Amino acid sequence: MLARQGNDPLANLFAARSSENLLDVSQEARVLLNASPPLGARWSEVASLLDEAGDLAGLLQACLRLTEAVPDDPQSWLWLASAYTQLGENLAALKVLQPLLTANSSDAALVRRVGRILLDLEMYSEAQTLFRSALAANANDVLAWEGLALSKTFRRDDDDLVLMDQLRISGGDRLTARDRGILSYTLAKAYEDIGEHDIASRRVAEAAAFYRADAPFDMDAHEEGVRRILDLYDERFAGHNLENGLVDSRPVFVMAPPCCGASWLSGVLGAGEDIASLPRKNALFWMSASALGDHTREHIMAALSGPEEGGVLSGVANNYLTYVTELTGEVRRWIDPSSLGELAGGAIGLCLPAARFVRIKRDPQDAAWAIFKKRFSRARHWTYHPDDIARTLAAHDRLLTRWEAIFPDRFLTVSYEDLAANTEDEVRRIAFFAGVDADAAVKTALAHVKTLEASPPGVHERAGPRLEPVREALQRAGL
Repeated sequence: MLARQGNDPLANLFAARSSENLLDVSQEARVLLNASPPLGARWSEVASLLDEAGDLAGLLQACLRLTEAVPDDPQSWLWLASAYTQLGENLAALKVLQPLLTANSSDAALVRRVGRILLDLEMYSEAQTLFRSALAANANDVLAWEGLALSKTFRRDDDDLVLMDQLRISGGDRLTARDRGILSYTLAKAYEDIGEHDIASRRVAEAAAFYRADAPFDMDAHEEGVRRILDLYDERFAGHNLENGLVDSRPVFVMAPPCCGASWLSGVLGAGEDIASLPRKNALFWMSASALGDHTREHIMAALSGPEEGGVLSGVANNYLTYVTELTGEVRRWIDPSSLGELAGGAIGLCLPAARFVRIKRDPQDAAWAIFKKRFSRARHWTYHPDDIARTLAAHDRLLTRWEAIFPDRFLTVSYEDLAANTEDEVRRIAFFAGVDADAAVKTALAHVKTLEASPPGVHERAGPRLEPVREALQRAGL
């Protein structure tokens, strides 16, 4: 914790942010939450930094304080709804936004936000109604078109498809490059629905091109970070972890690239009683591991040479367990599919020597094309270029291969293809390994198998000639 400084009640919080220590950010924000100073609208600043740190429970508390401090400001309630959606509590988010929607039914952004929540709740008809109302007010609202497309399955000669095509051709100055990108992704989905895969793949390539120029990604820096992690964590650490970490068998980490079923499998495994599933976007372990600094050899060796109890590694584990328990309560097991797990795998293995890992592998061509054709609402700027996608997938593969080599008895590797083709048997096998209720997992898997069917094995074959740049990029990356 930082020394107290300044007269601004948020001074220490911003100092923690400047130090790039996410755990300090969380702890300084918790000091404010406990003290509850009269921050008024500035609780949104606290919420913003807790969101950045990945402290989901703290984020929710800060948003509740914001609604108490400035209840007449709609932004307060939008913050609270956002916190609930990040926690996967979509019904709570819908309850928060419904009064705002009643009072502001012409607010397009609000209409779309509620529509997205309805989509997540699989209330497709209700979502369509909202997206159509937004389009009735503004036929150029590409985000409303995107929401509508996600809420329905297109047919040939569909009037909505005709209208979107007309907008794409005649939009002119009414559409920004970003708008055109969103519209092209949306058209790709529509053409895929009707089986026109060649046109769909053209729209995908077009959409990515609209985004690419304005969304550069420093792939060299990412690969250098991965290289440093791989240089540090090696087999020498495998024998140390039982003496220095915290033995707790509750966490099960699901590790996979985007579009490879991590969220789906996490929800499936978390279906039984006394089991929790964390959101894919959570960063709770990554935040808790701030005590490991930059994961240099000096930091890790100092942690390993510390006292057997109360050392740095067990401290990281205890912080993580505390944050998780705050979200889930006392449960017998939890499933953590954090997208940062690939980078943190070595630290997880050392700090939590009884934790288990489930790795999902997918045909690289399928994984790359599935990523390329998806618009990610929270920026993943590497997804717009085949070479960036291929290099990211290769880096992921190198990391997971290392973690599996260091902690072989704690890893179960499954294939996306087997999950899709043999869902019941594979889910039972994974559930047994994870120590969760296999019957509940299978029931949930079969009820939601359409998620896998939407991106089936062999999906890259739909790309036609547009796959060639992706295939060449994968070859250059060694996949």
